[in-house]
Amino acid sequence: MRGFACANHSNGIWPIWKFAEKQESRIGFVIAVGAILVPVLSIFYVATNRLASAMDSSGWDPKLGLDDQIPFIAPSIFIYLSLFWLFIPLPLYCMPNTERARKELMVFGQAMIVVNFISYVVFVISPAEVYIRDVAIQEMANRPGLLNEMYEIMWILDEPYNAWPSLHVSIATVMTLFAIRCWKGKPGLQWGIGLMCVLMCLSITTTKQHFAWDLITGWALVAAIWFVQIRPGLQRVEVELQESITADQSLQ
Repeated sequence: MRGFACANHSNGIWPIWKFAEKQESRIGFVIAVGAILVPVLSIFYVATNRLASAMDSSGWDPKLGLDDQIPFIAPSIFIYLSLFWLFIPLPLYCMPNTERARKELMVFGQAMIVVNFISYVVFVISPAEVYIRDVAIQEMANRPGLLNEMYEIMWILDEPYNAWPSLHVSIATVMTLFAIRCWKGKPGLQWGIGLMCVLMCLSITTTKQHFAWDLITGWALVAAIWFVQIRPGLQRVEVELQESITADQSLQ
């Protein structure tokens, strides 16, 4: 796997993945990629979340009429939290240990970084308080037990800001697109993860963690990044792999 490291950086793969490229095992590679992405992106998320909370101001109100029509569904928090136990570690479950899959994960990882930092800028320059969380707080006030504790912990860790575009939506969608590519020829898994992604994205509204606008803009951001960054990156990977195959054949 080390033989393609140098070629990567001339074809749109960033140098930050050099450590990951040195890992021979599939699990080692995925963990190395995660070790680069998760700490950095988490730090910036917390920082912008706390900054917006300290500013205590909203640039505008993104609430739509649809938000009043969407009910609060307390158990949907289990689906909401699947971002952390399913979607973020999804490459551990789906990625084969091939040169193509490794390169494609780096392409999607780069897209994840771009999506996150675009979102961080929006969080700061156009903050929006998710005041509809009050609906959930009132509902859960009379429902002691595990669900109540889960919501209480979530509300402590995540201030009602960093609303739009929803990173829950964009991260889950980017990871789902990667998994669908990895599971090519396995329609059951592809449809299953696609359905789970839709449910997870909808759960941001049924937990009252986000407005419907946040969901819409989260998907819109991923669509833009797909056409501008991910698809061209995947095309470069395909060209590089074909050139490598041709070169190997010419040597035989």
